[in-house]
Amino acid sequence: MFATISLTIDIPVYPERVYRAWMDSYEHSRFTGSSAKITGKAGGQFKSLAGQVDSVVQVATPFDRIVQTWKVEKFPQNAPDSSIELAFEPTCTGAQVKLTHSGVDAASTVQMMAWWEDVYFRPLRDYFDELIGDYVADMSDG
Repeated sequence: MFATISLTIDIPVYPERVYRAWMDSYEHSRFTGSSAKITGKAGGQFKSLAGQVDSVVQVATPFDRIVQTWKVEKFPQNAPDSSIELAFEPTCTGAQVKLTHSGVDAASTVQMMAWWEDVYFRPLRDYFDELIGDYVADMSDG
């Protein structure tokens, strides 16, 4: 049986900046701490976490939405690919990023939510916190 999980995080930079970091091999590698090889367009390959994630970009609507198939090495071999959707919304202090991950094994939803937090969302937030320091997103250049 499969389930869908959702997580939301606020990031202190504009949606465009978060989108670009997700879809760029160099920056993705920087914030996760593991190598990534990404073709940032629909139909492109998306490999991250030193090959642990092997997916394909299904939809890439610049700065608003990304949809990908999602295959993680640690998933059972016979498990079907799951799907993730990232939606980026501007806020007065940066961006809100909402992840919806469908096709998750229902027995492991709590573990997957913790995995997303530990492997992606906390490092992403820390990456931008370190880059901008105390800079407030709406102070200038957009």
